[in-house]
Amino acid sequence: MTANVTTFKDRTPPEFTHVPFRVASAAETAVQMGLVTLETDLTIETELRHFIGDAVGTDVGNGQPPTILHSRIACDDQVTVENLTAMKERFADALALFPPGYHFDVIGYGCTSASLLIGEDTVQAIVKSHVDVDHVTTPLTGARRALKAVGARNIGYLAPYISEISEKMCFLLEDDGFEIGAAATFGEGRDSIVGCIHPQSILDAIDAIISSATIPLDAIFISCTSLKCALIIAIAEAQYGIPVISSNSAIAWDMARLARLAMPANEKGLLFQQD
Repeated sequence: MTANVTTFKDRTPPEFTHVPFRVASAAETAVQMGLVTLETDLTIETELRHFIGDAVGTDVGNGQPPTILHSRIACDDQVTVENLTAMKERFADALALFPPGYHFDVIGYGCTSASLLIGEDTVQAIVKSHVDVDHVTTPLTGARRALKAVGARNIGYLAPYISEISEKMCFLLEDDGFEIGAAATFGEGRDSIVGCIHPQSILDAIDAIISSATIPLDAIFISCTSLKCALIIAIAEAQYGIPVISSNSAIAWDMARLARLAMPANEKGLLFQQD
């Protein structure tokens, strides 16, 4: 039934009682997290909930699940060096869409390749210059920390995109002291397509990487927040006996670690079993 608004002026309104309230203190407030997501990303928000949706605060907001606020940053669907680096000038608009004056415990920027090309330190500086935040991380930052946390040295690398970006990523990992024992790409340059790649294809690619490795692998790194890996990580680890770290598992783990969240480790991968 549709209300007839014109008749409301003829009705007697209820008498409202003003009831008291108080504002929650900082100690009573949940951990505050932010995520800057690419305009074209179909995956990261869902996977972030998978990895840390059941976490709870320890130092802050003890016992409460975190608050996760999202903003999207404009980007082109075609993944190129030029299009990714163009996001450097678009952070201000994306960050301005977070609530004004809001304090964050941690903010993640959800692009592995752009973090490489723009620079992790630059991303951190830009975010901190626009938002009140304690910690900033990226999938690349999280992955570098995660690979060290699981004790990996020889790595299998999987990416969806063109070789130029993937080559730069492998070189950075080698500079970190890791050895790339095998690398593969789906050769797809559109983010909207990458977000629709079937998880079974990712499992098949992991198998191909392990089969072609020139050295025994300690871990697999799957680079791209658009790739849907959450549900296959535990399956691949059970099959091959080594940690499988994706961009989304890495950034989620690092955000939770920085915010001092307590995280149940079930079905999330060996990374989440690290102290």
